[in-house]
Amino acid sequence: MEPSPPRYEFRSFAQQFGRIDFELRERAGAPEIRESAEVYLLSRATEFNVKLRSGLLDIKERIAVERGLEQWRPALKLPLPLSSDALQTRVLPALGVQIEALLPEEVDEQALCGVLRDATRDVVIVDLFKRRFGFRFESVQAEVVEVLVNGAAIRSVCVEGVDADDVLHLVEALGLLAYGNINYVAALKRITGLAAAPSFRA
Repeated sequence: MEPSPPRYEFRSFAQQFGRIDFELRERAGAPEIRESAEVYLLSRATEFNVKLRSGLLDIKERIAVERGLEQWRPALKLPLPLSSDALQTRVLPALGVQIEALLPEEVDEQALCGVLRDATRDVVIVDLFKRRFGFRFESVQAEVVEVLVNGAAIRSVCVEGVDADDVLHLVEALGLLAYGNINYVAALKRITGLAAAPSFRA
């Protein structure tokens, strides 16, 4: 299977986004609705997007920042449970931590979270529930997301695609520039206190 190409992303977080939901429906029609429960592993030391979802460990890395957009690409996707070798050599480096304790031969989601909680204070585990309203255009995708972060509600709007010009065109048309671009990792670090308090709009 060919790896997914890097994608440019502009994401904002706020309690409300005014007319943006309406604008997306006007432009793209009825959204595709998806729900998921996810666990994010936030590292004090790195900016990798590391999450557990649908029986997979998924890691993305930011490879560039251009014209106010962030470019991300998939770095690793492994089915759970993980082997202890995969955890030590491929996952922990992305989190910037080392664990000297003896690990079981296979590590499922519950065991992985337990190992990290016991072994380090440099990784924070965050439970998310997402209800995503997806909109497809010719060259880009957009979504409005209702997010529960450890039970607390926030909303997110994202535009992404492989062509920076097309992404920026829709971002500007929607008025998203006024809300600023912040990715999930940075936003969750602020919400959980790993980084400075956010200035999300009310």
